[in-house]
Amino acid sequence: MNEVDSTIREKLVRFVRRVSPPWMRDHGDDLVQMAAIKLMRTASDKEWTDGFLSRVAYSVVIDEIRRRRRRNEVGMSPSMPDRLMNSADLSPETTARGAQVGEVMLECLGTLKIDRRRAVALYLQDHPVPEIADHLECDRKRASNLVYRGLADLRDALKARGVEP
Repeated sequence: MNEVDSTIREKLVRFVRRVSPPWMRDHGDDLVQMAAIKLMRTASDKEWTDGFLSRVAYSVVIDEIRRRRRRNEVGMSPSMPDRLMNSADLSPETTARGAQVGEVMLECLGTLKIDRRRAVALYLQDHPVPEIADHLECDRKRASNLVYRGLADLRDALKARGVEP
């Protein structure tokens, strides 16, 4: 790493620490890494001023907070027998209903147009829109549109089959 890279990293560390809430302090290195990746994805012609670096650090922290609030993480069991034991806590009705909903969802997903199906499948696997655009080799606006319309079509198809939240 040359001097410029280490200087930018030091600034990112400082800015991330400044804007991170106390409960995220132990993830500082990860946040700095995400900010560095975000910088690498921006145009390299741009001069990275302190103000720009501060905004990047702020946006990374806010994105991570939103991601954590959006996703309820459930810890994985350490081994297959433990996971099977945990699934035994579910009632037979719940297990059967889950299997039925899964089958109906796959069938409804199969009815979507191919581009929308691929976009929604990637979205359901927790890929962000920019990655979906890369996978589908299209621009972000089109990828966002495919996901939005595909999810709407999937909801309509599920409602038509009697599956609602």
